[in-house]
Amino acid sequence: MTDARWELTAKLGKDIDTWNWGRLHRLFLKNQTLGVDGPDVVQYMLNRGPWKLSGGEATVNATGWNAAGGYGVVWVPSMRMVVDLSDFDKSRWINLTGVSGHAFTSNYTDQTDLWVKGETLPWAFTKGAVEAKRDHTLTITKPQR
Repeated sequence: MTDARWELTAKLGKDIDTWNWGRLHRLFLKNQTLGVDGPDVVQYMLNRGPWKLSGGEATVNATGWNAAGGYGVVWVPSMRMVVDLSDFDKSRWINLTGVSGHAFTSNYTDQTDLWVKGETLPWAFTKGAVEAKRDHTLTITKPQR
């Protein structure tokens, strides 16, 4: 217990009223293409964080860490969803990151703050609901030869 107290004091300060799990248990999102082993400037451009997280391995808000390697988050659920089987259009979901994998758009991590708070977004499911909610349509066509 004494060792734990020394460690926490070193990491979080002497005032235990300011101690917070999220100050130790933080999520960094790393782009798996070049955000792990790429040049530092590329990692800076592609990676995001930190976010202070709650939860743990044995909680509903599951987040994991390697106790031997510190308190940083090493795994999380990439998506959460609640499906209303009586009306699929009342279902809700949230993605860990965002709706775009392009690092230079506002949608790269546009859902992360909501995900951290445990919030969800409406999930339009049926064709009519999707058409009513859509902002853009991507049409992929085969080139004419």
